[in-house]
Amino acid sequence: MDANHRRWNEDYHQSSGGYELAFSGVIFSLIGLWLDRRLGTLPWLTIGLAVAGFAGAVVNIYYRYQRDIARDEEAARIRRAGS
Repeated sequence: MDANHRRWNEDYHQSSGGYELAFSGVIFSLIGLWLDRRLGTLPWLTIGLAVAGFAGAVVNIYYRYQRDIARDEEAARIRRAGS
């Protein structure tokens, strides 16, 4: 993979976290709104599912970040050992 392709891939990967935060909360809140209207429990499921969607996205982004950091540290360790 060439450097430009790798950089584009990294930029896309990093920017996807913002979309994930926004869309997961919106999608889950819409599902909650639909359920609330069907069950007559407005606004509890809407709020609960919006929070759950947002929290799930935050946890996913956190673990993805930790994995990326560990991978970068391992690559740096290998580069140092090879020098």
